[in-house]
Amino acid sequence: MRVWRGAGARLWDNLPRLIVVNVLWLAASWPLLTLGAATLTAYAWLRRAVLEVEDERSEGGPAALAVSEEPYTSLPRFFRRLWWPGTLWAGLNALLLLVLSANFVLWRADPGTLRGALWGALGSYLAWFWLALQPFVLDALAEGVRLPRALAEAVRIVLAYPLYAHLCALPPLLLAALGWWFTSLWPLVGVSVLLLYWAQVATGDPAPRRPGHLEDVL
Repeated sequence: MRVWRGAGARLWDNLPRLIVVNVLWLAASWPLLTLGAATLTAYAWLRRAVLEVEDERSEGGPAALAVSEEPYTSLPRFFRRLWWPGTLWAGLNALLLLVLSANFVLWRADPGTLRGALWGALGSYLAWFWLALQPFVLDALAEGVRLPRALAEAVRIVLAYPLYAHLCALPPLLLAALGWWFTSLWPLVGVSVLLLYWAQVATGDPAPRRPGHLEDVL
């Protein structure tokens, strides 16, 4: 997929920046209460520093020469602006984990039965669908959209482009597997890699099924 190639190139070109942002994210999210705000801040800053700056420079003309790098000193400003939506997003994810945990308990209660298999399949797909939503939810929140509307827009995009959205959920699973084997991956660069990849997914153009629909949603 084009989005995978584009994300791979950008990740490699911005590796030092990703390491710095990942270390700052780790420090900012250490109290856990700030985990959501730190994550949304890192996402919004990386999208601005990598994707938006690159797009503005690629437009050409005299104005492109005046586009400067996004400084790290702007991170506190992003954090203050995104504190509340990021915290709400983290709370919603915690609630979903509770639902999935309850689903797992129900599955364990009926091993080898049709009902247990149905609970297991439902929980697995719910987790996959939620993972597919995340790039679009974070992108809308970074734009200042309220959480209910951000969720609604993300669901509309995933339903409009199910193949694109569900396939784009594969690399995060691969990254999680690598993080399991290489425990230093997440503290060093894993979170920043995931967030920049999600920014690439959210701003990329899927193969159009309904021309112009994605642009209307965004």
